[in-house]
Amino acid sequence: MILPGQSLYTFDNGLRLLVDPMPGVKTFALNALIHGGARFETEAQSGWAHLLEHIVFKGAGGRDARTLAEAIEHKGGSINASTGYEHTRFEVRGLSSLLPLALEIVTDLMFRPVMDRDELQREKKVIAQEILEAYDTPDDHVFDLLQTAMFPEQSLGRPILGTTKSLGPARSETLRGFAEALYAPHRIVICVSGGVTAEQVFAAARPLIEPVAAQSGFSAPEPLRFMPGHAVQKRRIEQANLTLGFDAVGRTDPDIIPLRLFGEILGGGMASRLFQEAREARGLAYAIDSYTTPYRDGGVFGVFAGCAPKDVAPLNELIRRVLSDLAADPKPSELERAKAQFTTSLFLNFEGAGSRASAFASQMSVFDKVFTLDEVAVDIEAVTRDDLVRVGAALADQPGASALLGPKSMTLAA
Repeated sequence: MILPGQSLYTFDNGLRLLVDPMPGVKTFALNALIHGGARFETEAQSGWAHLLEHIVFKGAGGRDARTLAEAIEHKGGSINASTGYEHTRFEVRGLSSLLPLALEIVTDLMFRPVMDRDELQREKKVIAQEILEAYDTPDDHVFDLLQTAMFPEQSLGRPILGTTKSLGPARSETLRGFAEALYAPHRIVICVSGGVTAEQVFAAARPLIEPVAAQSGFSAPEPLRFMPGHAVQKRRIEQANLTLGFDAVGRTDPDIIPLRLFGEILGGGMASRLFQEAREARGLAYAIDSYTTPYRDGGVFGVFAGCAPKDVAPLNELIRRVLSDLAADPKPSELERAKAQFTTSLFLNFEGAGSRASAFASQMSVFDKVFTLDEVAVDIEAVTRDDLVRVGAALADQPGASALLGPKSMTLAA
């Protein structure tokens, strides 16, 4: 379940604490992963998970916003948070001596926020500017358009930031109830990696976590329903931003590793087929890459490209042709390169406390175990050409979804 040298503690309220000592290291990374995000919102609550992540930093556990920030930074540390569709994270990095304070502040943020009414109203204004900033960044906003095209009338199809309309009704009382459900202890894994000992971490965490009452939390979100939708938005900008999305496997599917390798070959770097064909050979795109976004019950395989408006149609056609060609005939040398890139990235990440804490928290949350490097490396090495053909065919055989954001002169038509 865990690696040699690690320790796992499960509290009565369901929260799990994983300690990952790294002998000889003087720093630590704390990663609190909550299985809760924008996917658990109703349409009326769109953006509340992200709003909650913001508002807890305005006051928690007897500290106001300034004191929270200064407490960590005064000791040379850093603190951050992020909200996704399925997860929310709180992260702290610093010297090992900062660990007790880091645990205190992170648990305060999750379990003891103030939810001041005036601060909430001010933070709504800040997020309204963040929403406008995202809209004004075409190569960001096009992904929101694609999400809506792929998952219409679903929480996965709504922007994580929400809208000013959906954020408006959020009040301190309603947001507190939302927080208790979203941050239910049994949905949380805290991983601490670095220059720490299990006894030290548990002794600091126990009085902060044990008194927290168990909560029922939100029920599982509705299963995702992928739709091959299309979205086009035209504005007064110069470059066209094209995204394609395909129904793909989820986090726990055995084909997730072959899919990632397929993506590396297709658009994972300068040696990828898309980069070489679209940019180097034809000059059709300034930026082009592929990506994999797995959820717990399904996922998305996507391609993003930035190009001239006149090149949208030929580029779209080229992307689909290159994908189909790769699905039909992946080369042994390409698979070898993809395996080397994936494995090297895996081992490099294992050397850093921050990436270890993030990865182990995710693995424990999704799989209830931590994987050894050898386990994952063996799975990577076991992928064959036939595996690539199988996952590639599953993509090539579907129409897929698309989103296009650019000037009025662009069109997807050939």
